[in-house]
Amino acid sequence: MQMVVPLQCSLNMLQGDTRCALWPSSLFLSEFILSYTEVFTKKLCFEVGSGVGLLGVCLNHVKASQVVLTDGDASSLENLKLNLEMNKIENLDVSLDKSDSSLCTVQCIPLSWESAEESELWRFQPDIVLGADVIYDPSCLPHLVKVLSILLTRRKPISSKPNNNRDTDRKAKLESSNLKSLLEQMATGPVALIASVIRNIDTFNYFRKLCSQNNLDIRDITGSIWPFNLLPYMDSYRRSDVHLFLQSYSK
Repeated sequence: MQMVVPLQCSLNMLQGDTRCALWPSSLFLSEFILSYTEVFTKKLCFEVGSGVGLLGVCLNHVKASQVVLTDGDASSLENLKLNLEMNKIENLDVSLDKSDSSLCTVQCIPLSWESAEESELWRFQPDIVLGADVIYDPSCLPHLVKVLSILLTRRKPISSKPNNNRDTDRKAKLESSNLKSLLEQMATGPVALIASVIRNIDTFNYFRKLCSQNNLDIRDITGSIWPFNLLPYMDSYRRSDVHLFLQSYSK
């Protein structure tokens, strides 16, 4: 595979808006998307905190049916649109309450977690929600978890089997957290893939607590589904620092 992705971003994370920086978790998720194309092809994918738009470029490359990229910062959203243009990707510039996902493949939408309404988010009904390095500010986490909960509540009922052995086998497969179990999980409803570097354990534990209070399961699948190393030339990118979490609605 040879894929060149031009991006305008901030090289110095200490200057300017952090949303315009290229974070390690975004690089990790981009590798994951390109490594496991079957997970994302023909799926409606919704990203929270899209930043520079790298994941949107990768999702478009693997032919996701719809890609919704969101960010709460106006300048970051403008930069994201510029990056899509640099990669020759057409996008529809719409507001959250006027969106029609049938109109285009890629959409850029302003989304403030604090003010997001259930009626606005419900119309998207994504198959996969993605987030890269969005677990950083404790004050934002209740709003982020609220958004994730709304996007993930659409679940299909799982038919019960009278054979207890089959039930046990299915549970074991889901707990193994390999690629097959991820696809099985997606068959019953939307899932979220959240990649994050855990910089503050208290902040991360607060995120887990909020997820539990909102009936969101969260499992670390980092060691079970490992993407190809597509960026070996980036010395500043340490894959081992990134954790990948699988989320789904548990009720």
